[in-house]
Amino acid sequence: MLRAPFNTLPEAAAGLLMPPSASAQTSVVLIHADHLTQFHPTMRLPKFCHHFLHYLATTWLATFAAHAGILLTGTYPENHAGKICTDTPLRLVFDNEVQLGTTGRLKIMRASDGKVVETIDVADDRHLNDFGTKKLRYKPFRTEGKVVTVQLRAHVLDSEGETTYSVIAEQGLFKSAEGEASAPITDGTWQFSTRAHHPKGLTRLEVAPDSGGDFCTLQGAVDYVPEDNYSPFEIHIRNGTYDSLTYLGPGRNHLRLVGEDRKQTILAGENNDQLNPGLMGRPFVSVDADDITIENLTIRNTTPYKGSQAEALRLEGQRCTLRHCDFSSFQDTLLINGRVYISDCHIEGDVDFIWGHGTTFFENCELKALHDGYYVTSRNPADKFGFVFSSCNLTAAPEVKKNWLARIDASRFPDSAVAFINCRMGPHIPASGWLVTGTDSSRLRFVEFASADLDGKPLDVSQRHAASRQLTAAQAAELSDPNRVLASGDTWIPKP
Repeated sequence: MLRAPFNTLPEAAAGLLMPPSASAQTSVVLIHADHLTQFHPTMRLPKFCHHFLHYLATTWLATFAAHAGILLTGTYPENHAGKICTDTPLRLVFDNEVQLGTTGRLKIMRASDGKVVETIDVADDRHLNDFGTKKLRYKPFRTEGKVVTVQLRAHVLDSEGETTYSVIAEQGLFKSAEGEASAPITDGTWQFSTRAHHPKGLTRLEVAPDSGGDFCTLQGAVDYVPEDNYSPFEIHIRNGTYDSLTYLGPGRNHLRLVGEDRKQTILAGENNDQLNPGLMGRPFVSVDADDITIENLTIRNTTPYKGSQAEALRLEGQRCTLRHCDFSSFQDTLLINGRVYISDCHIEGDVDFIWGHGTTFFENCELKALHDGYYVTSRNPADKFGFVFSSCNLTAAPEVKKNWLARIDASRFPDSAVAFINCRMGPHIPASGWLVTGTDSSRLRFVEFASADLDGKPLDVSQRHAASRQLTAAQAAELSDPNRVLASGDTWIPKP
């Protein structure tokens, strides 16, 4: 009898050689007519035998499915695959919609000595992982339809050379929508081998979800970069969805992260103030390095609506550029505390979804309100300007009734500065435009110039809040130059 993993046999002709009444804890044993010749090389089966075995396969598969709930039909990495990235996620594909069970563990065992290098218990609600130099809570299992994606802890597959691992899944780890458990995955059923470490000194890396590049995750590629880097370094990210948190710590400078396709290169996953409390822990992507460029990709925090503060990106660095990107969340989408130039980007959210105390110039961007709320909260100090929006469009989802340009408590942040220059705004912007609380607003710098509706017709700004003002053409010209706004005594020219 041939005992083989699910992903080595053609699904349409795989037959189950076990009684339908067998316990769900019995390992699945599969056979295919063509594999019989592996046992008898001289065996030649008549054509009708193949048809008969195919009939048995489809009949017994249906019977087993009724008893076992769901069947595993594919994996990544595939069984016996080689040269897999050491930061690879695992994917399991079932024949029906799959959910996580309430008990059970997934283990990774090194084949050479039987050492278990990773154990993930589904009953544990406080999984911790290292993202660069940060240790954060994360969700190792993600289910979507028929697919389960598993993120292993950082560096558990690290080895000096090629190493073979086995994946083991206990009974009850996965279940069908009706609550029926899947069969366990036993030792030897699913194995793969990782590649050796990359040599030091590279200045360009490829990230691909299928081990077709140097790493499978952006964090894996970032961790390769020297901790005190001052040379240009490019990380090219191929199309795919990457659901791992990413942290660029201090010293990972001069990185250019560029996606293959803006709409198809997607960094997306859940992180928020409930999972990792505090603004330093809850963003999906965090940057504490300088001279960073991010372009041509999507960053999305998938925290549900009203699921607490959940930044898609937190950026603290100096001389950073975001170009041709989409950023999506609900509350606090972009947190900018550095000095940043942002052009041709789409940014969406609802409450304070662009905020921080940095100096940032936005050009040719779309700011989309997803619910009633506030576009901007700028907490800049007196000696710095906050956020300048030049030639941007302020749009909204159809159900949005009111979204303020910016809000601030002037008693806490008396020097808040926000400018909208030559911007187009939808009818969801209130006539007063700005929301100000506090008793003294004399130091606020809430300014506009040539605001228009989405068709380009001049807006009536006569009812704007008294703490705001309209700029002259000469004043607007000064604030329309990103090189002037972002100047800070160095040689950086954000817009050559």
